[in-house]
Amino acid sequence: MSDVFPLLSAARAEIWVSGGISVLTALVLTPLVAHTARAYGLVDRPSSSRWHDRPVALVGGIAIATAIGTSVLVASVFGASILTGNEVSYPWPVWAGAGLLFGLGMADDLLDVRPEAKVLVQVVATAAVLQGGYEFWRGGPGWASVPLTFLWMIGVTNAFNLIDGIDGLATSVAAITGSTLLLMGLAVGHVGLAVVMAAVIGAAVGFLAYNAPPASVFMGDCGSLPLGYLLAVGALDIQGGGGPVVGTLAPIAVLAVPIFDTTFVTATRVVRGQPVAEGGTDHVHHRLIRLGASEKQALTILAVASAGFGGLALSALWMSASLVVASAALCLVMAGVLGAYLATIPEGEKAEAPTSPSSMTERVGALMRRFFGGVSWKSVAGVLADLLVVSAAFIIALHLRHGGTPPSKWTILMERALPGIVAAKLLIFYAFGLYDGVWRHAGTPEIIRLTGASIVASLVVGTGLSVVAELQAEAISVFILDGLIATIGIGGSRFAFRALRQYVVAHQGKGRKVLLYSSGASSILAVRYLRQRSGPDRTVVGMLDDDPSRHGHRLQGTEVLGSLSDLPRLCSAHDVEEVIVPVSAVSKETRRRVLGQSRAAGVECKYFSAELQVPPEGEPRSSAESEEATTSRLR
Repeated sequence: MSDVFPLLSAARAEIWVSGGISVLTALVLTPLVAHTARAYGLVDRPSSSRWHDRPVALVGGIAIATAIGTSVLVASVFGASILTGNEVSYPWPVWAGAGLLFGLGMADDLLDVRPEAKVLVQVVATAAVLQGGYEFWRGGPGWASVPLTFLWMIGVTNAFNLIDGIDGLATSVAAITGSTLLLMGLAVGHVGLAVVMAAVIGAAVGFLAYNAPPASVFMGDCGSLPLGYLLAVGALDIQGGGGPVVGTLAPIAVLAVPIFDTTFVTATRVVRGQPVAEGGTDHVHHRLIRLGASEKQALTILAVASAGFGGLALSALWMSASLVVASAALCLVMAGVLGAYLATIPEGEKAEAPTSPSSMTERVGALMRRFFGGVSWKSVAGVLADLLVVSAAFIIALHLRHGGTPPSKWTILMERALPGIVAAKLLIFYAFGLYDGVWRHAGTPEIIRLTGASIVASLVVGTGLSVVAELQAEAISVFILDGLIATIGIGGSRFAFRALRQYVVAHQGKGRKVLLYSSGASSILAVRYLRQRSGPDRTVVGMLDDDPSRHGHRLQGTEVLGSLSDLPRLCSAHDVEEVIVPVSAVSKETRRRVLGQSRAAGVECKYFSAELQVPPEGEPRSSAESEEATTSRLR
């Protein structure tokens, strides 16, 4: 690792030549390809399985492929006379495979190739990768590494193809992933990888100038398939430069965004009984847009996520294997929570945040019950998530306490004691009832129960290990850190779903815009009711309160904007269509004043009430004839 900077200096010319020629070629050639495509009618027209709403030129991948091929060829010739003893490009079988996939992409863009034919060509291209000396789990037994290589290459190539669903996404992820692989290539001494990735970055950046929202040209399969293929090969190249753990997990982190999207879409389509291979608008980026994000915002979110995982993969080269595994475990839990939330987003054209258990939740539940039995499949998922979090928490606590890799004494203890620590903590969590609740509706009592369970678990485990292993005083700080990290991780995994949902509903900005009068407890109840029941039909833009000391404060994320006298001005400034008054919070006289001001401003006024009612005659009652039912309503 210490030779990174000398290597960068030696290879600098080849990298700059490759990247520079690539970006210039893409910038010049892309508009020419787009113009020619439109002239010959090679355009992608809107359809139910497409996201765009206008015809856009296709086969922009011609410019990308030409830019990469030209730049790598020039850099290889240029570098061969300067940088001896190092490969400055991939072996020829890899480029033969890239050419095959470019041809496959062109045929699919123009003629529509059958899925089985696509897979067959990808198998041949992967065989070329193996012939070139690359394989997944290099050094492992052939009976495992060869099938894993086919799975990796075909999976990543298609995953990258599938994220090309909104303007600029595939190009941005290619540039970010290529940048990460370039830096990792330099770190492990693979100059050829750095040169090829420089070409990929340049082609992606040059093409992005025309593919950013709103795009004037799409890369098509002739661009996405070769790009995904070259990035997948680059990830395999990295595996040869790190240890077995880092070599396996780092490539997955580099390509986390396309891998997560493909896994998510495959799983949700299997649950729905929908063909996996067909096109659709049910990808992660589509669901982000349905949640209220603009196309540019969805692009930015996924690009930042790709950069974050790239940074994690790069830093993994300097991490211990145990810390890499712990980080991967936490990322897996995070991905599971995010995937579970996104799966509840309706697929219809109208953007709605999930407000009740959806058909997707019911289907997942039915599938889990079929294979695992019982009705507590969510509790099973909770146990598995806690297993990962508890394991990761102890490993991270050890590294934090010792400022890096822990001493050998603690490393041996970690390896021997971790299974017992996990088992003991999960049993204590079970005893505290952490797997009995419905966490989507959790509140303060559940937070107290979770915190108490985590504290008791850390005390029991810490005391037990201190006695058995005769640990010194430093063990106290380890178990304090372990308890804090475990509490945060377990709480986050349970409350993240609810937090995501509330944040999205509060920031969608769709439907009728509403002002609430008063900022007391009744108004908070009204805000929760409107978000739970009305969903996107109403958006609370603010509250009114005649107490000046409350102005500017926020309740449930909603600001107190002013007093009743400000109502006309606020209605005009925020395009308010409705004013809602909690009945129990104000007097009749005040309600009349609010009603008068609302009418003067030209907006509707409605009353909100939460009250207990006796069931009407004819409805079934319980044994207590005077039993009352609670209702919340707008009128």
